[in-house]
Parts: sequence; C-alpha cells; structure tokens
Amino acid sequence: MLHTLRPLKRYRGDIQVDVLAREIRPLWRQVRHSAHWAPLRRLMREHSLHALRATDVQVNLDTITASLPVGGPHDELLAACRNLIPWRVGPYQLGDLVIDSEWRSDQKWRRIEPIIGSVKNRRVADVGCSNGYFLFKVSQFNPEVALGFDPIDRCWLQFGLLQSLFQIPHLGFIPTGLASLKAFPNFFDLILCMGVLYHQRDPSAGCARLFEATRPGGRVFLESLVIDQPGSHLLRPQERYAKMRNAWVIPTAEALVTLMTEAGFSDIELHRFGPITSAEQRRTEWAPYESLADFLDPNDSSKTVEGYPAPHSAAVLARRPL
Repeated sequence: MLHTLRPLKRYRGDIQVDVLAREIRPLWRQVRHSAHWAPLRRLMREHSLHALRATDVQVNLDTITASLPVGGPHDELLAACRNLIPWRVGPYQLGDLVIDSEWRSDQKWRRIEPIIGSVKNRRVADVGCSNGYFLFKVSQFNPEVALGFDPIDRCWLQFGLLQSLFQIPHLGFIPTGLASLKAFPNFFDLILCMGVLYHQRDPSAGCARLFEATRPGGRVFLESLVIDQPGSHLLRPQERYAKMRNAWVIPTAEALVTLMTEAGFSDIELHRFGPITSAEQRRTEWAPYESLADFLDPNDSSKTVEGYPAPHSAAVLARRPL
C-alpha cells in the first residue's frame, strides 16, 4: 500500500517530510495489524491480483467503471473486495462486479462539480476521502496531483486495491487525517473537505489548518452535515448525534461561513443542499450495517433518534487571499 505515497516524491522540497513520516508511521503499524490486511495481502500475492490491470477505465460515469481482462482472477477480486466491506462511497463496477456503496457519491459529485471549477494543472487534496471516489472523479480533469487523506485503514486498502487496477497517474493516498495538513504549508490550489468538520472537537482549529495548507489565491470547498436552523451557531450533542459517537459539533449553514471567515478566508459562497435522504445514503449489500434510516426518528424524519434536528447538507467555497 505504500505505493500510494509515490506521487509525493516530486514534492519533497515543498512538504515537511519528517512531520508527515511521524504521522504515517503509527498508522502503518495499525494497518499491518488490521483484520483486513492479511487476507488482502494473501490474495494479492497468491492469486496475481497485484498484476491485474483494468482497461477502459471510465471515471466520468456516475458509476466508475473499468473492464477487466478475460480469464483474470475475478473470484479472488470479489473476495478481496468483500474482505474490505463496508464500502462507504462509490459506486464502482469492476468488470461484472458492481460495488453498490452506502453513499451514492455520484449525487454529491453532480452537486459540487459545477461549484469547484477547473482543477487542470492544480494541486488538489480530498480530506476525508474514504476510498478515493472523488479523487478518481477529479482525475478526469488532469490535475497536477490529487492527494487523498483519510486515517481509516480500510479506506487506504480500498483505494490501494482500486488504484492497482486503474493505474491513474498523479493520484495518491495519505493515511492520516486533517491534522496532517500541517506538513503541507501553502501547498494546495484546491482542498475538498467533505464530511469531516463535525468530527473535529475544535472546528476552528480545523478551518485554520485548511487555511495554512492552501496556497494564497487557492480555494477550499468545505462541506458538512448541518442543522437547518437560522443564525450562526453550533450544536454540541451531549452523547451521540444520529448514533455517531464522534460527531462533536454540528454547525448551521451560516456557522460554516463564520468559521471560514474567522480562519482568514474571503470571497465565501454558501451553498445549501437540503436534507440528506435515503436516496443518497442507505444500507446495501456492500455496506450491510445501520445507515440513515436507522439514524432518524422512525415517527418523525425531521429529527434524529436522539431528538436533534435531522442532518442537512451545506457547503462553502472560500478563497485564501493573495
């Protein structure tokens, strides 16, 4: 999986390699002890999955699609993908294998693509990238480099498996979270940060980290669950929000603007996307655990099971001043 770090080599003079190495080292140890690692490694080595290459990769489709050579280790690929359940973002089709992920991420992509603008020859980050669906979508527009950040070992392994098939240039995955952006001062032209902010105990510090990693003149697209209430304030759930233990702060849409303004950003655009529905997030064979329908009050879908306002989605596009 360390091949996912190769795109960083040409940027050694621009990033703080020692800081990043300290962040990655414990996570690499965690991956090697993961329940997912040994079965995937065995399948890759013993059944030639490491040599399997996709053809006709179509990242422009809603379902990212790739053809596979006839006679390849397709059963072993299925086993490898099942070993990495749950698949949170997608969907993908690898030959005849369809991975119907929990989130229909193509719906989010259709919302955000017109907003983020051109990424050609730009340095792009996707913070909280899961298995890299949005990295693959961005790749069709020829960025200089696109790097995903996510500290969940299963997501790293999913991306590594997909990228071993797709072999798309200039894409990388860094198995760390938002805090590791400190190793990339003034580096990115565009940072996508989606579904991350409400997992931060200190959202102001998170926005400051985004600011520091953005080049002057660069942009940040910050998307989050929000509560549909007027004004700029933060909901701090007492225990859980929509059954999530680590949802520390749920902002209003206006609070996203306030947080980014206080971090130093300018030219801030607010976009409201409305309530999250089961058309976009639901339980599937590839994510067979609780999903949105289980997180909402069964008698009142405008509330979570804890009685808080149900999640909506909103985002801001902001620029770091020159």
